[in-house]
Amino acid sequence: MNCNTNYDVVIIGSGGAGLRAAISAASKNCKTIVITRGKANRSGATLLAGANISADIGCDGKSLYEMGFKDANKHDSKQKWFEDLILEGFYVNDQDLVELFVEDAEKRVRELIDWGMKVKGLEGDRGISVEGSDILDTLIKKAREKGVEFIEDTIVTDIVVENNEVYGVISLDVLSGEISFVSAKSVIIAAGGMHSIFPFTTGSTDLYGDGQAAALRAGCELIDMEYISFCPVVIKHPEKYKGNLVPYIMHTIGYGDILNKYGRDFISTMYTKEVANLALNSEWNKLLISYAIHTEILKGKGTEENGVYFAVNNFPRQVFDEMYRELPALKKGIYKELTTYLEQGNGLVVAPAAHYFEGGIKVSGKTMETKVKGLFAAGECTGGLFGANRVSAATTEMLIEGALAGEKAGEYAMQTDRKAYIGSFDKYIEPLMKPFNKTKGISPIALRKQLQELAYEGLWVTRNEEGIEKCLAGVNEIMQYKLDEVSFINSSKVYNKEWMEYIGLRNMCMCLGASAKAALLRKESRGVHIREDYIETNNEKWLNKIIIEDTAFNHRFEAVNLTKVQLPDSKLDLKDFIVELVGKLS
Repeated sequence: MNCNTNYDVVIIGSGGAGLRAAISAASKNCKTIVITRGKANRSGATLLAGANISADIGCDGKSLYEMGFKDANKHDSKQKWFEDLILEGFYVNDQDLVELFVEDAEKRVRELIDWGMKVKGLEGDRGISVEGSDILDTLIKKAREKGVEFIEDTIVTDIVVENNEVYGVISLDVLSGEISFVSAKSVIIAAGGMHSIFPFTTGSTDLYGDGQAAALRAGCELIDMEYISFCPVVIKHPEKYKGNLVPYIMHTIGYGDILNKYGRDFISTMYTKEVANLALNSEWNKLLISYAIHTEILKGKGTEENGVYFAVNNFPRQVFDEMYRELPALKKGIYKELTTYLEQGNGLVVAPAAHYFEGGIKVSGKTMETKVKGLFAAGECTGGLFGANRVSAATTEMLIEGALAGEKAGEYAMQTDRKAYIGSFDKYIEPLMKPFNKTKGISPIALRKQLQELAYEGLWVTRNEEGIEKCLAGVNEIMQYKLDEVSFINSSKVYNKEWMEYIGLRNMCMCLGASAKAALLRKESRGVHIREDYIETNNEKWLNKIIIEDTAFNHRFEAVNLTKVQLPDSKLDLKDFIVELVGKLS
């Protein structure tokens, strides 16, 4: 095994959170390196933000107005934004993280603009419109100016911890098959979500939950794992465009209709006028429209592909001209193919796709440090900020949390005078090599499909006890028995896709198991966690956080921390509770 040069700070992931963390760490004069599964600034979820057509970075209206966006709401405030986020998160947000979010958003937006990021204009009431690729290009340019180093095409498999203190990471170079120990005084996990546990997602194919699983194995805790957001209007058919969320973007700005298999609107009949308006004209659309579509499919009114239709054929031809003016990117490449298909009178089959994970690694809202000394986390791999319902930009989260994690990890590294790691690496290496020692067994690809089927049946848009229990039992069976039976057809370690699948699979098992355990424990419906068998939102009993403590999925309950917003004491049907929140938001 190779041992790389000592670093002050190692960062796992080269998306927005990882790059922003690297800038902060390097600004503390730390020797900083970013390790990424793919190509730096061209892998992970940030690149796909807003389908790289129109992502948004959030900020309160007053701050945007003061930056020169004169159409912004100058009467808005950080305090109002804070209160709205707590309400929209169904009161279970970590209020320290929310306070950090609203207070630092202005700084993060201003600095990106100063560093050269292009802004298209305002997006909604609290955001600016940008491209995901431009965010990454701006950040990586700044990181390189700061002297940050990069290791590409490399998977971090584990975090090396001794006596609850971090010493570095174990990594696999997928091109050469070489395993290395990269030593560091502090480590930042910024590895993104865990989309691959589901068969239908909006995320990139390299999001296995590597960071969350490695953190749990290292002694960290996971929080809010039951909350998973689905993007409602994602293409399932034609197969060529599967996973594309352009129809969602079109729909959020007013173009197109969502129709059942009979060609009829159903969203306006399911909700009150106020809630339907919220569903169609705000970030609440992810929760509300996903629930409406899933319910319609369960009623037998979906298409044969288990979806509904998205169509733009009930309008004059000039509507497409308006759409192209508003979104010029739709006139190019695959997007032009899609819009041409719609112009011909066809409907796209769409359905909810796994989109964002509110849960993740438990961190301090003051420092972004985990339970393990010297181990920090930032971005979507963390949990707690958005509570039960993410309605603000994940791009803002990654920038704010990345900046603070990098700053604090850098400070920690500069204050630490730790000797070299002298422990054994066997416990990290042996599980990685086990499949090579078998001549026959189970394919990791087949196991992955089995795991994704368990996720789809147990943790999709709506859940029930039977489905969740089946999911959890299936995950435990894979972890306890079937992972040990995995073998590879290819015995080479050089760019072995089966090996990569196996490493991803063991992380997916950990993440899905933690999510299923939390979903089983929470016997109510709250935000994006919708239990058919417990449809009530019960604030008397369930205003708490569920903490997954270890790899055996042991748990505890933790009270919601209070800072500026007090908690309610109501007990209502989920839809009634949403109506109550709509009134408070308006």
